[in-house]
Amino acid sequence: MDNELINIQTNEQGEQRVSARDLHKQLEIKTRFSAWINQYTDMFVEGNDFMAEVQTTPIKNGNGRVQYLDDYSISVDMAKHISMMTKTERGNQIRDYFIQIEKQWNSPE
Repeated sequence: MDNELINIQTNEQGEQRVSARDLHKQLEIKTRFSAWINQYTDMFVEGNDFMAEVQTTPIKNGNGRVQYLDDYSISVDMAKHISMMTKTERGNQIRDYFIQIEKQWNSPE
């Protein structure tokens, strides 16, 4: 499986985390990001499972304006749960990807 399916970052505390926007994109969710993530934030613990972040993204029209997008840094465990709750083949693939990566991290080699 492609190791770059979803970019996994390690934060200062040594925790593996992913962008909720990246997960949303990889799961091929049709629902608007803000509506999609809001259905999960009540189910998980802010500050532990997820943390709000703001991304700065240049608008493509070339006028120099900057758009600020909400994102969330989410734990790999939260990403696995969301992937499984998606109940799609793609969700299963993403969940299996996280499990495979976790096994590699925990491998004695």
